[in-house]
Amino acid sequence: MSKRSGMQGSKRALHVALVTQNAALELDLRPRAEAAALAAAGYDVTLVGGTRDPGRVRELADETVALELYPMPAEASNATGQIVELARSFASVARALVRLGRRRRIDVVHASNPPDNVWLLLTLLRVIQGSRPRFVFDQHDVAPVLLHEKYGERKLVGRLGAVAELLERRSFLNADLVIFANPEYDQRSHSLRLLRGDSQVVPNGWSLEGGDDPQVWRDHARHVLAYVGAMSEQDCVTNLVEAVAALGTQDVLVWMAGDGAARPEAERRARELGVADRFRWLGWVDGREKLGSLVSSADVCVAPETESEFNKLASFVKLVEYMSVGAPIAAHRLAQNVALCGDTVEYADDMSPEGLANAIRRLLEDKERAARLGEAARERFRSSIAWEGVGAPRLVAAYDATFR
Repeated sequence: MSKRSGMQGSKRALHVALVTQNAALELDLRPRAEAAALAAAGYDVTLVGGTRDPGRVRELADETVALELYPMPAEASNATGQIVELARSFASVARALVRLGRRRRIDVVHASNPPDNVWLLLTLLRVIQGSRPRFVFDQHDVAPVLLHEKYGERKLVGRLGAVAELLERRSFLNADLVIFANPEYDQRSHSLRLLRGDSQVVPNGWSLEGGDDPQVWRDHARHVLAYVGAMSEQDCVTNLVEAVAALGTQDVLVWMAGDGAARPEAERRARELGVADRFRWLGWVDGREKLGSLVSSADVCVAPETESEFNKLASFVKLVEYMSVGAPIAAHRLAQNVALCGDTVEYADDMSPEGLANAIRRLLEDKERAARLGEAARERFRSSIAWEGVGAPRLVAAYDATFR
């Protein structure tokens, strides 16, 4: 049970089951932040999701938010494995929602995607509790596009893509409220005529705190680069490896904080290019203080994503976190990068590793420009991106308008 009573006068607060499937809750900040914002606004919130470390989730989740957890399945490395992983996750979510619905009525199911399948459980909950919950579809990523990005255009992927498109369309059709992670997703829903009800853009705006001892990360290197985030196909970490090789200097140290299916290939490529000794692979970093220390200590933080169908739509959380501490940023000129960061980033000349290397080099050679860009990024974050000032108020206002 939530520690917050959730009562407003004599009226019971709406009980929101906020569901996430595709990422372990100890790693996925967005659903935890959304749950905390809704609980602070008087909603009675239960966070439903998978984890590999239940104790860590309990430490990180807001104390006013209840938890309904299940073991996270192993991450798939191919399309066939993805089917198995999704089936196991869906079964776990179904069991968790049934347990929760039997204990107390769920008024709103808030489904964080991908995958886009939680609407299938609304009828089951109506049978369990005697009433159908209202539905919020929270589109973190465009699942059909992401599927093709990860696994290419093989025959099986084509069939899965058709299913993903159907599930996405039905999620929109069943939704009382749709939440988008960025304006591009909103525009896409209108152009494809997917949207049927209320909607709101609720951007990610996660801040980091700068560290006090940058020498911890320097390890006697003249230049320090940092990468923070997932390492899936769409994140293009191999592009960063090739850019570091193209820099032509050995006096650089690159900290890679994060993990994912694309990491082994990036490490192999670093060995092949003779730059493996310049990289430190941290895996997922436990503690945002440590992450903030790394990002604020780096001479340049890098977002190496190149143009693709998915990357035309997506906004990358790493950029927001770099901006929050005023880190100098090198990135490719993607439409969503420009929309998010404006002119506070040193953009690559083109989509090649050499172009990214040149952007990094310019920042390393012109410290004053790097500092100006970093400060401009910090101010842009504070004024128009920060979760506390933008995302959380928008989320609560959308809920109030739709459900109260």
